[in-house]
Amino acid sequence: MDSSNAQIKAKTQKLIDSKPADPAKLPEWWASWHALGDMVTTSSTSGLSAEQEDEAAASSNANAHWKGWWNSQGPPELLEGPETAQKKSKIVVWGGGAFGTAMATCAARNGHDVVMYVRDQAQADSINNFHKNSKYLTDFDLLPNITASTDLKTANENASLFMHCLPCQLTPKWLETNRDIIPENVCICSTAKGLYVETRQLLGDAMLAALKRPQPLAFLSGPSFAAEIMKGDPTAVVVASEKLYHASAVQKYLSCECMRIYVTQDVVGVQLGGALKNPLAIGAGMIEGMGLGINTMSAFVARSCNELNQLCIAMGGDAHTISGLSGVGDLMLTAFGNLSRNRTCGMRLVKGESLSEILASTTVEGVPTAGVAVYYADRCGLDLPIFRTAFDVINGRLTAKEARAALMNRPLGKE
Repeated sequence: MDSSNAQIKAKTQKLIDSKPADPAKLPEWWASWHALGDMVTTSSTSGLSAEQEDEAAASSNANAHWKGWWNSQGPPELLEGPETAQKKSKIVVWGGGAFGTAMATCAARNGHDVVMYVRDQAQADSINNFHKNSKYLTDFDLLPNITASTDLKTANENASLFMHCLPCQLTPKWLETNRDIIPENVCICSTAKGLYVETRQLLGDAMLAALKRPQPLAFLSGPSFAAEIMKGDPTAVVVASEKLYHASAVQKYLSCECMRIYVTQDVVGVQLGGALKNPLAIGAGMIEGMGLGINTMSAFVARSCNELNQLCIAMGGDAHTISGLSGVGDLMLTAFGNLSRNRTCGMRLVKGESLSEILASTTVEGVPTAGVAVYYADRCGLDLPIFRTAFDVINGRLTAKEARAALMNRPLGKE
């Protein structure tokens, strides 16, 4: 096993040293890089003799070490340290909403050339001519190295990273429509927090199905209101990718004094944490709308974290992820923050507005996500009373008062 590890290290170093300067040769180089990565990070003992299997078991810690070592490797420009963040690159942001604007600003603060893809020519003209997003976060001046385009093909040219800041439910069809003008070797980092309702999939799985090919993906999540990022308030989030060097690249492109980004390979946990807190945040808004106090909200958040943790582990995520920024952190933000659209939706429901009225004026990801969360709970054999009650209120099966009684009158049990 030691000789095999030495060979892997030698092959990896040889590949790093052979990275071509000619951009035309990069796709072939990336294909070789990913092929080597898949070989290193997939362990198998099939076809081994009993003696070889024993050797493999005895060396499992060494194998884990080498897998971790390889996943920390990447093209030389990703391994040079924090100063790499200041190397000028082209970052393309898909979407001109509030969070897309915030992500563009993070990249621009690090000196990168940023292009925002928007559909509205007037919005693009406002960004290009007046350094203002005329539709979102209008009080903020944008940095001069942020430009906008309505031509996706032109915007995508020579990009080092795509920041995907489009609504979750629109994403797969949008990718399917535009996949031919999206380079397959460039990482797409999604900031959309939701589950794809049509197929009840994690968004990452739905994205790959829409692209119909392998594509480097990363997922950014955590407690992060766009307006506070724009103001420069210290913010911390996490970015996940199966290949750690993709997450590290995003980390270096976007991290700055007011934005601290952590990395992980738990793509399931980060996606679930970011998505499943949305219907829970609607529940938090209902508590606020009913005029209940901090006792109620604290109990709700604590028990919601417990349910979030159960479902994440059952789906293959890491409990550590849910206790971090993309789970508990994001839930705290949306439960207590008055900028949360999900929380606001819950408050408006309690006040008597219909769901159709609310959704006519804003996107509330927790509404479609609630049904998928209950579907996952059923498939995993989990009770999860808070998720189920939130779903019933959202869909008009229970009133807020009935939901309160249903939760508080459940059989007593052990924490």
